[in-house]
Amino acid sequence: MPGILRLTASLFLLGVVAPICSAQTFSLENAEFAANLGPRGLLSLQNKVSGETVHFQGDEFSLEIDQDSFASTGITPAIKQENGGVAYYYERDGYSFKVKYELRKGWRFLTKQVQILNAKSPDFVVRKMEPIHISVREAVEKTVTPDSYLPQFGPPSKEFLSFIPTKQFGTFLRMEGARGLMLVVQNPYLQVTQNGRDTSIRYDPEIQWRSEWGSFSSDLAIVGLYHQSGNHIPSKMTYEWKVRSKGEYGEAKDGADVAEVRAFTEAVRAFLLHPSPNPISVEVGWTLNDYQIDVSTQEGRAEYKRVMDTASSLGIESLLYAPANSSLALLENDADDWNWEHVLWLGLGQKIRSGEWNPEKSPIPESITDMLDYARSKRLGILAYVYPSLPFAQNSAWIVADPKKKSKNSYATLASREFQDFLIHELLAFKRRTGIAGYSFDYAFLNVPGSSSYSQWWGWRRVMESLREAEPGIVIDGRQSYQMYGPWSWLAGSYPHPTGNDEQPESFTPYPDLHFDRVSGNRARFVNYWYRNYQFAPQEVIPGYMTHQTARNANISATDGSIEKPNSKTVYTSFRARDWDCLGFKYSVLSSIATGGWNNVVDMIPGRDPAEFEHFSEGDKTWIRTWLRWTVDNKEFLSKTRTILGQPAMDRVDGTSAILGNRGYLFLFNPNYEALSAEFRLDSSTGLTEKNEFLLKELYPEAGKFIPQPENGLWKYGNSVSLRLDGTSATVLQLVPAADLASEIIVFGASSVDPAHPVQSTFGDGILTINHAAGEIGTQAEVSALLPKEGQVKQLQINGKKVPFVQHGRYVSAQVKFAGTAFSHSQQVSLKAEVDGSFTGTFLVPSRIKSQLARRHDSWPIPWTKEDYDTTWLVPERLLLFLQIAEPSDATPVNMEMDRSPLQLIRAYASVREHPESFVGWYADLSQVDSDKTHTVRLNLPKMEPGHFKGLFFDNVESEFTEQLADYPGET
Repeated sequence: MPGILRLTASLFLLGVVAPICSAQTFSLENAEFAANLGPRGLLSLQNKVSGETVHFQGDEFSLEIDQDSFASTGITPAIKQENGGVAYYYERDGYSFKVKYELRKGWRFLTKQVQILNAKSPDFVVRKMEPIHISVREAVEKTVTPDSYLPQFGPPSKEFLSFIPTKQFGTFLRMEGARGLMLVVQNPYLQVTQNGRDTSIRYDPEIQWRSEWGSFSSDLAIVGLYHQSGNHIPSKMTYEWKVRSKGEYGEAKDGADVAEVRAFTEAVRAFLLHPSPNPISVEVGWTLNDYQIDVSTQEGRAEYKRVMDTASSLGIESLLYAPANSSLALLENDADDWNWEHVLWLGLGQKIRSGEWNPEKSPIPESITDMLDYARSKRLGILAYVYPSLPFAQNSAWIVADPKKKSKNSYATLASREFQDFLIHELLAFKRRTGIAGYSFDYAFLNVPGSSSYSQWWGWRRVMESLREAEPGIVIDGRQSYQMYGPWSWLAGSYPHPTGNDEQPESFTPYPDLHFDRVSGNRARFVNYWYRNYQFAPQEVIPGYMTHQTARNANISATDGSIEKPNSKTVYTSFRARDWDCLGFKYSVLSSIATGGWNNVVDMIPGRDPAEFEHFSEGDKTWIRTWLRWTVDNKEFLSKTRTILGQPAMDRVDGTSAILGNRGYLFLFNPNYEALSAEFRLDSSTGLTEKNEFLLKELYPEAGKFIPQPENGLWKYGNSVSLRLDGTSATVLQLVPAADLASEIIVFGASSVDPAHPVQSTFGDGILTINHAAGEIGTQAEVSALLPKEGQVKQLQINGKKVPFVQHGRYVSAQVKFAGTAFSHSQQVSLKAEVDGSFTGTFLVPSRIKSQLARRHDSWPIPWTKEDYDTTWLVPERLLLFLQIAEPSDATPVNMEMDRSPLQLIRAYASVREHPESFVGWYADLSQVDSDKTHTVRLNLPKMEPGHFKGLFFDNVESEFTEQLADYPGET
């Protein structure tokens, strides 16, 4: 709905004011925001709730068409009221322009757009556009200008930066009284010039235009107000795998204010085109190497149908389908650099590119209809994989060549209006003919020779928006390369590229961890922190990414003179079909939901390998299905997701909150092997808006456990929370208003071993009884209870045992120890530095851990191969000891002894081959170690940078719980 337009000057004459006297002003208003305009544009903006106002002394524009330059200064415009906005009309030298201001319901900003209504020639080139040229009356204390910063690629080279010719996104002007003015334009090619009170924003479209296409419109300029919070993010992110050095990436005061991030994000959200009303889920077939499956054969179809069966059993809605189909296309005929064309368009890509197959008329092959029918029977919508930049043969005029390349150097340019029209037609016709749910777009190059990058970016945006407008429910999975072009690129797609880059194991530097699902989870949270805080992406378009992509490269031996060195090749036949990380997947799923839960992109799942398919447990399927359903049931909370605790990184914990009013959820992650504390406040920084009392209830990993505020139980608005998190762990908490459970006895600090026997409590005759209270084996814990009303407790019994207690009003607490020998998830070996530079320590593995590993073998009885044993996230019945070092090198000399004998240390990689860039550290297989016996270790390392050596940790162990309490000293 348009904002309220109010005329506060003389009457309009036929809707136009001309001539204009300097006293005339106009107002655009909604419930929260007001813009006052005068004879030449903006006079002031006001937040009607707070009264904060910014005043303008100048508001102009300029542009260049062909060789002619125009500036609005010196031209007197006519003014007209139009569709809830105010339009200014300018004429000069055979050209006419319109500048329109608009304010709609719910907006906290005003838009300004420059249109070319008439030009001297029916064909012209728009060379420069400056929609914002303003001067404010208030003094500008500081400016922050965000740009197309791309940390997910690692330290950028000059060549890479030249390949991505984007510039700035706009600017924020900070003024006294914590006032802020946001100035942005909806493209990533901006050049911001700021000098005191004067600011201009321009870009150079270099775009060809024809009058038959209608008026040319600039990208919308957005002018908004915000109130500075004083809470800033650093100007740059620390790479998630790197130890941060002080000042290396900028301090928090150097970056954007969180209020600036939210203001920009709200503006982006306002322009999303038909966003999905509910969270979606997409299984990405290529992450389990579906291109190796040939569905022209019955065996291949059977294998692919297993994948569909698994996806359906997990409650996934869509499947990105890209198997080979040798009856339709062969790899050797691919026209793309990546040798992938043969799997495009459901296998019809080569024929569509060459014009051999018509989406409207040609028969659909049976090998395709069979798979489409099976997908429908499993309630799976299929996404076709498409490369827009291939040299489609239908019109040679849109083909350009890259002279820097010797082969496969031809592309269709997205700057071509004719090619845009062709793509829109073909994509809509193919979708409607086949009944697919949507597309995954990749290989969409926006910087091929022959035209400006802007014109190509604009063309691709037009294609995407045309698809969305024609098919509002379409699913669009976005890949290379538009994730690098900022938030205005993503208005029509479902989401940009998960992980912000190619997600293959060898495409990024891994966090040092033996489980690749956890590596991928850390990567997903890191990139989604960037999407949210540095690219201003609303929750609705932030991509999830759960589990991992299976490796597709194998080692081959290459001889260079007399030296053998590892090399690799992409495998197109069956390879790595078995790759499920059965101990890491939950961490990854929760990482995805916590940061990108509106777009649940699922990757490697059991299906291709018959053994994994057969033994994939109903319990694990139900767990994934339940959490995917959780995103839909809790979508109102998910829409409020925000980051807390800072970015994911080495030596720190991170998290998100999803809070609405006075209730919601907190997701906390410790990517380190060492246990660390998460510390945050229950206030506006986590999203709370109501000053009530709360309960913190754990949903994962200890479902149903309440976490107490010390000596009280209940948490209040403003309280600081400090929670110790196990290494490599995810924790999900629910924030519940205390009033919801005011009539019950609340037990804190204990969970249940068996869901059929939850923690129970009663109070009568002065005796408080708590039963089925479980804690981690061998640990000290506080078990406490909050009574619904005052009452004197004379005796406390926990699991049938009388225990000493302390009472503070309604709160009763006891320190207890749970029986057994402690040995938990990511158990650390305590080490001592010796004078000779070595480290020594001892450890004891309880026999229960051996029993745990044996039970895992029985529940996941996969016939492991030698290659499987070389992959650290497979064969999970092994007890592994991990030597964790930040930024490790596989060339570093290390050695270790156990019980005074050499211990074999094995190099571990995130890839499945020896690939130095994928190295994560060393490990020893201690599966055969004697249990219930103290062992000694001695570790020798070269000198390292401070903070790089993290320690020795056990992996593949899950924490175990018991109801049995240890005896107190002197107790009989």
